[in-house]
Amino acid sequence: MTTTLEDLSVELFYEIFLYFQFHEVFNIFANLNSRFAAIINNIATMPVYLGFNGMSIAVTEFYYRYLSQENISNRLRSLCVSDTLAIDNGFWLAEHVSTFLSLRHLCLIDMKRSSFELVLKALSPINSLNTFRVFFSNDYRAAYTFMGVPEGAYFERIFYLFPSLRVCQLSFYRYIHYTLDSQFALPPSKTFMPIQSSLFNLRSLILYCSPTFLSHLIVHLPQLEQLNFSRSDPWLPDTHPLRYEQK
Repeated sequence: MTTTLEDLSVELFYEIFLYFQFHEVFNIFANLNSRFAAIINNIATMPVYLGFNGMSIAVTEFYYRYLSQENISNRLRSLCVSDTLAIDNGFWLAEHVSTFLSLRHLCLIDMKRSSFELVLKALSPINSLNTFRVFFSNDYRAAYTFMGVPEGAYFERIFYLFPSLRVCQLSFYRYIHYTLDSQFALPPSKTFMPIQSSLFNLRSLILYCSPTFLSHLIVHLPQLEQLNFSRSDPWLPDTHPLRYEQK
Protein backbone atom coordinates (compact mmCIF):
# COMPACT_ATOMS: atom_id res chain seq x y z
CA MET A 1 0.00 0.00 0.00
CA THR A 2 1.53 3.30 -1.10
CA THR A 3 1.46 6.31 1.23
CA THR A 4 1.20 9.71 -0.41
CA LEU A 5 1.37 13.25 0.92
CA GLU A 6 -2.41 13.34 0.91
CA ASP A 7 -2.46 10.47 3.42
CA LEU A 8 -0.36 12.26 6.05
CA SER A 9 -2.13 13.96 8.93
CA VAL A 10 -2.27 17.73 9.35
CA GLU A 11 -0.56 17.40 12.74
CA LEU A 12 2.44 15.72 11.12
CA PHE A 13 2.78 18.58 8.64
CA TYR A 14 2.74 21.04 11.53
CA GLU A 15 5.64 19.19 13.12
CA ILE A 16 7.59 19.25 9.84
CA PHE A 17 6.91 22.96 9.28
CA LEU A 18 8.53 23.86 12.60
CA TYR A 19 11.94 23.11 11.05
CA PHE A 20 11.45 25.97 8.58
CA GLN A 21 10.73 29.66 8.77
CA PHE A 22 7.18 30.59 7.96
CA HIS A 23 7.90 32.32 4.62
CA GLU A 24 9.69 29.17 3.41
CA VAL A 25 6.68 27.01 4.25
CA PHE A 26 4.34 29.52 2.64
CA ASN A 27 6.31 29.75 -0.61
CA ILE A 28 6.65 25.98 -0.96
CA PHE A 29 3.20 24.75 0.07
CA ALA A 30 0.61 27.55 -0.13
CA ASN A 31 -0.03 27.10 -3.86
CA LEU A 32 0.57 23.36 -4.07
CA ASN A 33 -3.09 22.36 -3.91
CA SER A 34 -6.29 23.24 -2.07
CA ARG A 35 -5.50 21.02 0.92
CA PHE A 36 -2.13 22.61 1.56
CA ALA A 37 -3.56 26.07 1.01
CA ALA A 38 -6.08 25.36 3.77
CA ILE A 39 -3.35 23.99 6.07
CA ILE A 40 -1.15 27.05 5.57
CA ASN A 41 -4.09 29.35 6.18
CA ASN A 42 -4.68 27.76 9.58
CA ILE A 43 -1.20 27.50 11.11
CA ALA A 44 -1.61 30.46 13.40
CA THR A 45 0.44 28.70 16.06
CA MET A 46 3.60 28.61 13.93
CA PRO A 47 6.19 31.14 15.21
CA VAL A 48 6.95 34.07 12.93
CA TYR A 49 10.50 35.50 12.94
CA LEU A 50 10.89 38.91 11.35
CA GLY A 51 14.33 40.38 10.64
CA PHE A 52 16.55 37.31 11.17
CA ASN A 53 19.64 36.08 9.33
CA GLY A 54 19.99 39.07 7.05
CA MET A 55 16.41 38.70 5.85
CA SER A 56 16.00 40.26 2.41
CA ILE A 57 13.78 43.23 1.66
CA ALA A 58 11.50 41.01 -0.43
CA VAL A 59 10.98 38.53 2.44
CA THR A 60 10.48 41.36 4.93
CA GLU A 61 7.83 42.93 2.71
CA PHE A 62 6.13 39.53 2.41
CA TYR A 63 5.77 39.43 6.18
CA TYR A 64 4.51 43.01 6.28
CA ARG A 65 1.77 42.17 3.76
CA TYR A 66 0.90 38.76 5.18
CA LEU A 67 0.72 39.73 8.85
CA SER A 68 -1.31 42.84 8.03
CA GLN A 69 -4.23 40.75 6.77
CA GLU A 70 -7.06 40.80 9.28
CA ASN A 71 -7.74 37.06 9.11
CA ILE A 72 -4.04 36.44 9.91
CA SER A 73 -3.22 39.22 12.40
CA ASN A 74 -6.05 38.38 14.78
CA ARG A 75 -4.94 34.71 14.95
CA LEU A 76 -1.18 35.19 15.25
CA ARG A 77 0.19 33.43 18.34
CA SER A 78 3.98 33.85 18.36
CA LEU A 79 6.06 36.74 16.96
CA CYS A 80 9.74 37.60 17.26
CA VAL A 81 10.95 40.89 15.75
CA SER A 82 14.60 41.84 15.34
CA ASP A 83 15.97 45.28 14.49
CA THR A 84 19.59 44.09 14.49
CA LEU A 85 20.09 44.61 10.76
CA ALA A 86 16.74 46.09 9.76
CA ILE A 87 15.70 49.73 9.75
CA ASP A 88 11.91 49.76 9.98
CA ASN A 89 10.81 46.54 11.68
CA GLY A 90 10.28 48.27 15.01
CA PHE A 91 8.17 51.03 13.48
CA TRP A 92 6.14 48.49 11.51
CA LEU A 93 5.50 46.52 14.70
CA ALA A 94 4.37 49.65 16.55
CA GLU A 95 1.86 50.33 13.77
CA HIS A 96 0.40 46.80 13.73
CA VAL A 97 0.93 45.26 17.17
CA SER A 98 -2.52 46.32 18.40
CA THR A 99 -4.11 44.05 15.76
CA PHE A 100 -2.47 40.88 17.13
CA LEU A 101 -5.37 40.09 19.41
CA SER A 102 -4.42 36.46 20.14
CA LEU A 103 -0.68 36.95 20.63
CA ARG A 104 0.83 34.70 23.30
CA HIS A 105 4.58 35.09 22.74
CA LEU A 106 6.32 38.34 21.83
CA CYS A 107 10.08 38.75 21.56
CA LEU A 108 11.92 41.99 20.70
CA ILE A 109 15.61 41.89 19.75
CA ASP A 110 17.86 44.95 19.47
CA MET A 111 14.79 47.16 19.41
CA LYS A 112 15.55 50.86 19.26
CA ARG A 113 14.21 52.82 22.19
CA SER A 114 12.03 55.03 19.99
CA SER A 115 10.40 51.95 18.44
CA PHE A 116 10.08 50.22 21.81
CA GLU A 117 8.21 53.18 23.30
CA LEU A 118 5.92 53.37 20.26
CA VAL A 119 5.10 49.68 20.67
CA LEU A 120 4.16 50.17 24.33
CA LYS A 121 2.15 53.28 23.48
CA ALA A 122 0.20 51.44 20.77
CA LEU A 123 -0.91 48.66 23.10
CA SER A 124 -3.88 48.25 25.36
CA PRO A 125 -3.70 45.38 27.89
CA ILE A 126 -3.31 41.98 26.19
CA ASN A 127 -4.59 39.18 28.41
CA SER A 128 -3.50 36.46 25.98
CA LEU A 129 0.23 37.26 26.18
CA ASN A 130 2.08 34.89 28.51
CA THR A 131 5.70 35.29 27.32
CA PHE A 132 7.48 38.61 26.72
CA ARG A 133 11.19 38.95 26.01
CA VAL A 134 13.36 42.00 25.35
CA PHE A 135 17.04 41.37 24.80
CA PHE A 136 20.05 42.62 22.86
CA SER A 137 22.83 40.99 20.89
CA ASN A 138 25.42 42.67 23.13
CA ASP A 139 25.60 44.84 26.25
CA TYR A 140 26.88 47.84 24.31
CA ARG A 141 23.76 47.94 22.15
CA ALA A 142 21.53 47.57 25.21
CA ALA A 143 23.35 50.32 27.11
CA TYR A 144 23.32 52.69 24.14
CA THR A 145 19.62 52.12 23.51
CA PHE A 146 18.53 52.86 27.07
CA MET A 147 21.10 55.51 27.91
CA GLY A 148 19.98 57.70 30.79
CA VAL A 149 16.89 55.62 31.61
CA PRO A 150 16.47 55.04 35.38
CA GLU A 151 16.20 51.54 36.73
CA GLY A 152 12.73 50.04 36.52
CA ALA A 153 11.52 52.70 34.07
CA TYR A 154 9.46 50.37 31.88
CA PHE A 155 8.49 47.62 34.29
CA GLU A 156 5.23 49.14 35.48
CA ARG A 157 4.01 49.75 31.94
CA ILE A 158 4.93 46.22 30.87
CA PHE A 159 3.27 44.62 33.88
CA TYR A 160 0.13 46.67 33.26
CA LEU A 161 -0.03 45.81 29.54
CA PHE A 162 0.54 42.08 29.99
CA PRO A 163 -1.33 41.04 33.15
CA SER A 164 -1.21 37.31 32.32
CA LEU A 165 2.57 37.03 31.87
CA ARG A 166 4.19 33.79 33.00
CA VAL A 167 7.67 34.26 31.48
CA CYS A 168 9.39 37.63 31.25
CA GLN A 169 12.91 38.60 30.13
CA LEU A 170 13.85 42.28 30.34
CA SER A 171 17.51 42.73 29.49
CA PHE A 172 17.75 46.49 29.93
CA TYR A 173 21.43 47.12 30.55
CA ARG A 174 21.67 50.71 31.74
CA TYR A 175 24.44 53.11 30.84
CA ILE A 176 24.98 54.61 34.30
CA HIS A 177 27.45 57.42 33.60
CA TYR A 178 24.89 59.67 32.02
CA THR A 179 22.31 62.21 33.19
CA LEU A 180 18.93 60.63 33.76
CA ASP A 181 16.41 61.10 30.97
CA SER A 182 14.23 64.11 31.73
CA GLN A 183 11.01 62.30 30.74
CA PHE A 184 11.22 60.17 33.89
CA ALA A 185 10.56 61.68 37.31
CA LEU A 186 12.59 59.62 39.76
CA PRO A 187 11.06 59.77 43.27
CA PRO A 188 13.30 61.55 45.82
CA SER A 189 13.06 58.57 48.19
CA LYS A 190 13.89 55.89 45.59
CA THR A 191 16.90 54.92 43.52
CA PHE A 192 14.59 53.34 40.93
CA MET A 193 11.13 53.68 39.38
CA PRO A 194 8.79 51.76 41.73
CA ILE A 195 6.40 49.01 40.65
CA GLN A 196 2.72 49.12 41.60
CA SER A 197 1.26 46.20 39.63
CA SER A 198 1.48 42.60 40.77
CA LEU A 199 1.65 39.78 38.23
CA PHE A 200 0.11 36.82 40.00
CA ASN A 201 0.78 34.43 37.09
CA LEU A 202 4.45 35.32 36.57
CA ARG A 203 6.70 32.32 37.21
CA SER A 204 9.99 33.11 35.44
CA LEU A 205 11.89 36.42 35.34
CA ILE A 206 15.25 37.31 33.77
CA LEU A 207 16.71 40.80 34.16
CA TYR A 208 19.63 43.12 34.88
CA CYS A 209 19.11 44.97 38.17
CA SER A 210 20.60 46.27 41.39
CA PRO A 211 20.05 44.38 44.66
CA THR A 212 17.80 47.21 45.87
CA PHE A 213 15.49 46.98 42.89
CA LEU A 214 15.51 43.19 43.09
CA SER A 215 14.28 43.34 46.69
CA HIS A 216 11.53 45.70 45.61
CA LEU A 217 10.45 43.36 42.79
CA ILE A 218 10.32 40.29 45.00
CA VAL A 219 7.79 42.01 47.26
CA HIS A 220 5.45 42.28 44.25
CA LEU A 221 6.29 38.85 42.82
CA PRO A 222 6.41 36.42 45.74
CA GLN A 223 5.19 33.54 43.56
CA LEU A 224 8.27 33.46 41.29
CA GLU A 225 9.64 29.97 40.66
CA GLN A 226 12.65 30.94 38.51
CA LEU A 227 14.73 34.08 38.87
CA ASN A 228 17.86 34.86 36.87
CA PHE A 229 19.46 38.27 37.32
CA SER A 230 22.75 39.92 36.49
CA ARG A 231 23.79 42.51 39.03
CA SER A 232 24.12 46.14 38.03
CA ASP A 233 25.08 49.02 40.30
CA PRO A 234 22.51 51.68 41.21
CA TRP A 235 23.27 55.16 39.96
CA LEU A 236 21.72 58.57 40.56
CA PRO A 237 22.35 62.10 39.29
CA ASP A 238 24.30 64.51 41.51
CA THR A 239 21.15 66.37 42.57
CA HIS A 240 19.27 63.35 43.88
CA PRO A 241 18.88 63.30 47.71
CA LEU A 242 20.07 59.67 47.97
CA ARG A 243 23.09 60.11 45.72
CA TYR A 244 25.67 59.97 48.52
CA GLU A 245 23.78 57.57 50.77
CA GLN A 246 24.25 54.56 48.53
CA LYS A 247 26.61 51.87 49.69
